[in-house]
Amino acid sequence: MSSKKKGKNKAKKEAAGQVQEAFSGPMPGEEIFYQAPDPNTKMTRPASLAGKIDDSKFMIIWPANINTLKTEKEGRRVPKASCCDDPIVSEMSEVLTYFKFVHVIEPFKRYPRDPAPGIGMPGRVKVQFKQENGEPCNPELPNRRALLKQMGELIPKLQIRQARLAKQQQQITALASHQAASQAVATTGAKKKGKGKR
Repeated sequence: MSSKKKGKNKAKKEAAGQVQEAFSGPMPGEEIFYQAPDPNTKMTRPASLAGKIDDSKFMIIWPANINTLKTEKEGRRVPKASCCDDPIVSEMSEVLTYFKFVHVIEPFKRYPRDPAPGIGMPGRVKVQFKQENGEPCNPELPNRRALLKQMGELIPKLQIRQARLAKQQQQITALASHQAASQAVATTGAKKKGKGKR
């Protein structure tokens, strides 16, 4: 067999393989099922300690613990004056990084007191308060309550929070203007036409 024929056959096989790969996904009209994220996903901060620490003895902090919109029954652990509205796990992690706490972020865990999935802020943070010798990691914040108060004070000042809230506000105004425009179109289209000139 000549080398030209070998080259053509090889090219045909590669092209056929590429076509088969392109059609191996779901065909149009087929259902694609949503797969929920793994709730056991963990992100260690600092990242250099990932997989090297045992977080089973770390203290757990939920966003609900410092949320002014929650009651004590719903999980708030400090007075409302020391809390902030709807904190998220990444903002809590920023504060913990500022105070040089070793912590683990579990972004997909659900707070047990939330009434249903999709309500409340997902995620939690596990914090190392004490070193192996029993001394506090940060003498300024020796316990959970002191840390929660500092979080409630510092989170509203974070740049990532201000950017997130500004983006949410833009989305709300865009949605409201879209709904108003669609309602205006619906009301003008619903008017009855009268008899025309005869």
